[in-house]
Order: sequence, then C-alpha cells, then structure tokens
Amino acid sequence: MDTATLVISMLIFGYMLGSIPFAKLFTLRAGIDLFETGTGNPGAANVFRRVDKRLGAAVFVADGLKGALPILTAWLMGAPEELWIIGGAAAIFGHWYPLFNRFKGGAGLASGAGAVVALMPLGGLIGVPLGMAVIAKTKSSGHGALSGLITIILVAFFVDADWPLGAEWPAMVSAIGVAIVLFARAAARGWKPGRKD
Repeated sequence: MDTATLVISMLIFGYMLGSIPFAKLFTLRAGIDLFETGTGNPGAANVFRRVDKRLGAAVFVADGLKGALPILTAWLMGAPEELWIIGGAAAIFGHWYPLFNRFKGGAGLASGAGAVVALMPLGGLIGVPLGMAVIAKTKSSGHGALSGLITIILVAFFVDADWPLGAEWPAMVSAIGVAIVLFARAAARGWKPGRKD
C-alpha cells in the first residue's frame, strides 16, 4: 500500500471510529439526553458526574479505545512510525465532530488519553491516571488534562525520550492551550495569581 492510500485509510478509519458516540449510546437505554444533562457535553466526564460512575468509567474506556485502536492498527499494518499519530488525531477530531451525532461531540479527553497511551505507553500510563486523580479531586477536566499532559511530556523527555516523530508538538501545544483556557476562565471569574480558589 502506497503512503497516500495508507494516510487516507488511517484518516477515514480514525474519523469514523471517533464518530461513534459511546456516551450517547450507553445512556440511551436510561432515557437520558446528555445535551440536557449537566454540562451538556456528550462525553465520559458528564456521564460520570451526572448519570452513573460505572457507566462513566465504561464510556471513558470506550472513548479511550477510539483513540488507541487507529494507532495500534497502523502499527499492525506496518505503517511508518511517523504516521501513527494520524489515525489517533483523526479519531479525536471524529469525537469532536462526530458524523453519527450531528457533529456535536465531546471534549475528547478520553480519546486523547487513549491515543497518548498507544503512542507513548510509559508516559501515558503514568500521566493519564494522574490526570484522572486530579479530575476526581478538583472536579475540573481542564486541570486534570493539564496535569496529565505535563506529566506525559516530562516522562517522555526524561525517561522515555524516543517520541514518535512529531508527537511532542501536539502534546506541548495542547498543554499550552489548556493552560491558556484555564487561566482565561479563572481571570473571568475574578481569580488572580496568589489567591486561593
């Protein structure tokens, strides 16, 4: 298979897999409309907080697999390592704008976590549980994502420095983006550095 066909296949497979709205499917039987529940976000965090913790955990695992499977599939197909991230990124995009849910998706934290674990197992297996612990403690997905990303970046640089080509840049940009959003939201609420929330 030539490179162009491989890339197109990875994009389509990743996007279509990412478009499966597991949060909606898992809560459908309970007659719950996630768009009218909690944050209105059709993702694992909203299910976990507002519907059922076990169901939320199941959605997190399912959404995580959406990010991991395209990368594992690329590896099994013998795709060059620098292309692995394409399928994972497509799955996250599919979660954000799912074809099967009128392009209304979730934040993509679980799918992103799955992609990270598949790309960088050591960093992911340390950073993802830490991020989840921060979310459980602070009730803030943003703070959890930032903590997990920073941990993954540090582990990948200092312990497992063999990043898949290009994977470090999305990780760093994501960390900076999350930090900016968090500080902007905090500033809008009147928070200032040095002040405890």
